[in-house]
Amino acid sequence: MKKYINLTYLSIIALSIISVIPAHASAATVYLEASRTNISVGDTVVVTVKINAEGAVLNSIDGQIGLKYGAGAATVQEFSLAHSALGLWPRTPSLSTDGQTVSFVGGVPGGFSIEGATVFNIIVQAKKAGTITITPQNTSVYLNDGKGTTVTTQLKGITLTVAAAKSGSPATDDWSSVVSTDRTPPEPFIVVLGQDPSLFSGKKFAFFSAVDNQSGISYYDVSENGGPVIRSGSTYVLQDQSGNATLNVTAYDKAGNKTVAAYSNGSSLWSNINWLAISIALVVLIIIYIIYRKVWPRN
Repeated sequence: MKKYINLTYLSIIALSIISVIPAHASAATVYLEASRTNISVGDTVVVTVKINAEGAVLNSIDGQIGLKYGAGAATVQEFSLAHSALGLWPRTPSLSTDGQTVSFVGGVPGGFSIEGATVFNIIVQAKKAGTITITPQNTSVYLNDGKGTTVTTQLKGITLTVAAAKSGSPATDDWSSVVSTDRTPPEPFIVVLGQDPSLFSGKKFAFFSAVDNQSGISYYDVSENGGPVIRSGSTYVLQDQSGNATLNVTAYDKAGNKTVAAYSNGSSLWSNINWLAISIALVVLIIIYIIYRKVWPRN
């Protein structure tokens, strides 16, 4: 029995699973909320990108968040996926070189129909008095119908009013308060091996996706066959392509808490977990592949 997954053959199965969940509406709302909208210079706030399904069953969102402020008036410190309703991230939130646009692509196996679902969080620090306007733009939301159908989407932004710093008053850091109280490690996760001719030049790779609902996942460390630790995202291309690689993957959250998962000669996938966990892992891997193909189709 092969110790890896061929996504080309299994994608048909995934599409069949997804398409049995019907969509009941054709609208959604993407909007923003902030921990505070009236702040002072030096303050740090958490701005949350949220979505209302409006009765539809959705499975992915592809978009941008525009940030408008005067030169040097604000900075994006980082992003957090804490409490996100999306578990698959073909493109995690990333900031453009000019600091004015956040791009992202995320999805979830099986779809969701939630009002006020968190997509991700943007950590913003005010540097100068004035206003900071943050607005969703160029955003597409997709139905969970197996066809990549987009829905009509309303986009609602938010404006932060920044006052001059108060003399003698320290800046308030809403994000630091979240991180400093996070004592919980990421939830247990498993490592799955995959292979597809159209990804990573056909090389075998490992996929893992930990969840942390306090401060969010920061990064992963991967050690292959007892070798040096390599910093990684949620996918890692195997150096040992024999199919006998041993992996130790450590997920760290933003507060430094960690959880370790191991893969050894296929044992973590085929022997040491139940078939429900295997099925979930397969669907997760397949859906991230489908979203990748849908957003960036081959020419």
